[in-house]
Amino acid sequence: MQDGHAPAVAEDGKTRAWATVHLAAIRANIATLRRIAGPSKEIMAVVKADAYGHGLLAVAKAALEAGVQWLGVATVEEGRCLRRAGITCPIALLCVPAPQEAEWVVQYNLTPLIGSEDVLRALVAAGCREAHLEVDTGMGRAGVLPEEATALWRLAQSRGLAFTGLGTHFADAENPQDELSQKQLECFHWVRSTLEKAGARFRWIHSANSAALLAGLDSESNLVRPGLLVYGILPSTRQNQLWRTQFLPALQLEASIGTVRELPQGHSISYGATHRLTRPSRVATALIGYGDGYPRRLSNQGYMLVHGQKAPILGRICMDQTVLDVTEIPFVQSGDVAVAIGKQGTECLFVEELAKSVGTTEHEITTCLTQRIPRFFEP
Repeated sequence: MQDGHAPAVAEDGKTRAWATVHLAAIRANIATLRRIAGPSKEIMAVVKADAYGHGLLAVAKAALEAGVQWLGVATVEEGRCLRRAGITCPIALLCVPAPQEAEWVVQYNLTPLIGSEDVLRALVAAGCREAHLEVDTGMGRAGVLPEEATALWRLAQSRGLAFTGLGTHFADAENPQDELSQKQLECFHWVRSTLEKAGARFRWIHSANSAALLAGLDSESNLVRPGLLVYGILPSTRQNQLWRTQFLPALQLEASIGTVRELPQGHSISYGATHRLTRPSRVATALIGYGDGYPRRLSNQGYMLVHGQKAPILGRICMDQTVLDVTEIPFVQSGDVAVAIGKQGTECLFVEELAKSVGTTEHEITTCLTQRIPRFFEP
């Protein structure tokens, strides 16, 4: 900044680092999900955590345009934002609300998943009259135990609360042949049968996230809850060319090149001097770092795309900057664009690849992108 004036901003607003979200890809992915799920199942697009970092409102509206019937959120605040934006479709609150949020669940007409007596009592006291019954078939974080489900349903009946849906969550759907997934499925079927024999009737039956849907673990459901696949991100065990061609990555993460410098052999790079140049090199500084949510664990092992070629990351990723080796890439200059996630030329750098490199889940890569990264939406 000079003379009290704001720094110059590019006409399109893309200056330091930014993400572009392609809403056409969101809509195309939902069309693919509809084909996979089949006509008997409705779709709940899971848009929690700012739509996995893609932008809550824009993604929710695109998903509804594509024909989803439900939206799924994790927090009451996410539901409030959707309602205040004029969204009227059913919104499932997939995580347990804090006790003091019970009145807001009712105020914003959210459909909570209830799996314990204390949550049930708090919501009923706040005026909640409809919810889904959540069963813990093996996930261990929330839900009523299978043998206690009938008692909780009866308590709800006595308090004027209708359980219109029944749901569970697979702990390891990425491994559908694993014994746990099969046991969970059998347990869920048993709970449903037991409840129906007691007189329960459910409009909605749901258990499948993205991985479970692709694995066929949703055979008796009529509602599916995809998250990753809405955004064109493949679950870990489905990362093959067959599925890659059917789902379109929606997010492109890019950063400007700030400087390009010639450095001598032996020069150290970044904090801790964890890398020393083994040859005279041209290095570029990309204006993105872990303060933007870019994974610091990619230090000394990841790469970005510059001019459609792979530029290795040198040294530790800093809070605001990342050093790249562009020695083998001609004509790189300040102002060029480095791609951290997405496509440039014929090269692609997928979220799944980054997740595998740093040993984390695919979800973490995009949900960790901070608000310092502006999102731009392409229709």
